[in-house]
Amino acid sequence: MKVQSFGERIVLFLLNVVIFGRLERDLDNDGMFFLPHSGKEHAKILWQDGAAVGFYTSKMKGSLCGDGTGVCYLLPVLDTVFVRRRHRRQGLGLAMLRDFCETFPEEEALGVSCPISLAMIQVCSKFLSAHPEERGRLWEVEPPGAWGQRINIWLKIQLQRGRPTDRVQVESTGHTRT
Repeated sequence: MKVQSFGERIVLFLLNVVIFGRLERDLDNDGMFFLPHSGKEHAKILWQDGAAVGFYTSKMKGSLCGDGTGVCYLLPVLDTVFVRRRHRRQGLGLAMLRDFCETFPEEEALGVSCPISLAMIQVCSKFLSAHPEERGRLWEVEPPGAWGQRINIWLKIQLQRGRPTDRVQVESTGHTRT
């Protein structure tokens, strides 16, 4: 559901700052940190059985990349994605990524903010495996998303899978190791 009202902005703030920032974030192992979202930023809250269980924010094509700059985003960019811990591994990240792509059917290219977390790479991999028509549209981007600031996510995933450390190796003992 698109965040439009002041009350919905409060729910977004609570999910971001209180739930993620204070209750569910592993301070030792998690390098991700979300800043409070501007009222100008586009956001959607994922509701399930009357409870807010996640959200995503996006930067719109043509919106300013930051305060004090005249540089604008060249494509829509998925900026922040969060799903509450107890609701993870239920396909909700996939649903939000699909919703983001469906929101911009006419756009040739869509961005995902750099750096992409390992969890989001896994979501992108599942999504792009199930939706090959989207493989050429999703790019990891740095603002403003010019061609030199984009990496195709599907290509990145394929290259990571091809690294020798990711392959199963058979040792001389005959045991397999991943």
